Amino acid sequence: MRILALTDLFVTQELVEQVFNSQFAGVSPELSFIHMVNDWPRTPLQHGEEVTEFVGDPKAVEEASSDAEVIVTHVWPVTASVIGNAPRLQAIAVPRGGPVNVNVGAASEHGVAVLNAPGRNAPVVAEFTVGLILSELRNIARAHKDLSAGVWRGDFYEYTKAGFELSRATVGLLGFGSIGARVAELLKPFGSRILVHDPYVDHATIQAAGCEVAAWNELLAEADIVSLQLRLTESTRRIVNAEFFGRMKPGAFFVNTARGGLVDYDALLEALQSERIGRAALDVFDPEPLRPGSKLYQLYSMDNVTVTPHIGGASMETARRGLEIVAADLARLQSGEEPRHCLNLAELRARR
Repeated sequence: MRILALTDLFVTQELVEQVFNSQFAGVSPELSFIHMVNDWPRTPLQHGEEVTEFVGDPKAVEEASSDAEVIVTHVWPVTASVIGNAPRLQAIAVPRGGPVNVNVGAASEHGVAVLNAPGRNAPVVAEFTVGLILSELRNIARAHKDLSAGVWRGDFYEYTKAGFELSRATVGLLGFGSIGARVAELLKPFGSRILVHDPYVDHATIQAAGCEVAAWNELLAEADIVSLQLRLTESTRRIVNAEFFGRMKPGAFFVNTARGGLVDYDALLEALQSERIGRAALDVFDPEPLRPGSKLYQLYSMDNVTVTPHIGGASMETARRGLEIVAADLARLQSGEEPRHCLNLAELRARR
């Protein structure tokens, strides 16, 4: 099987070969690899009309893929032109949850399976979310930044700056998928009361996790900390807006480790500056990175905001786990079974 491995500095060519060779050990056909590598995450993700969140030249991919039976891509773009010029292509394996860097419609038209890895980063994003909450509550990041610059911030012991403890906090989780459920699991030992709003998860599942089911507005009004664990869709884009912040408990704290497009960042900036909400912890933005000189750029330096550069999903386990998921599904596909995670499975069934 001829595999075009489109790798980067996170999902590396060595890791691709290691995982796929392990999955297909002793199984025919033997694997051969063609490698192309880019320098993501050092180069920020790009956004196009056909595909988005990618790094790399589609023309270069097209030239390299003419003889490929499988394309493994993490952030490289796979466009309709790439797919149309790869007559032997059977599958595109994308070791990430949302393969927005692939033209799935074009793949379906050519009978090419698009395999993905939902939940690959759920454990690390959940850990990161709790870490951001603690960093903001305990002033950890800003104390480190200032002390590294020679400034001793004794004022963090002032009553109004000291922050509250998670043991007395009500935490509101908007979304209770694999990440939200794991965040709740990690928070429970702190003694937090946890409110959950997710209309796609039955109440019994939420209650069995030791959480309380809450309506959207009820959660915003009662939570000391509101954390987003939502997917970005057209219906959720900018769902966090001025009305949202106006309904939050005064002085409460907002966390986003999901997607920047969920939030109206102008409204967030206004809510922070007016002290309508107290604090924020942000790993994602829109656009990414924020443009120097823009009004929103000041979010990076505000004293009541903890910021990180979209690294919530970064762990060695995430890189390996994503590849293991798609490699296992490719093996199923090769043996005539249906893959467990295939974005266009219904379309492929219809072609049979």
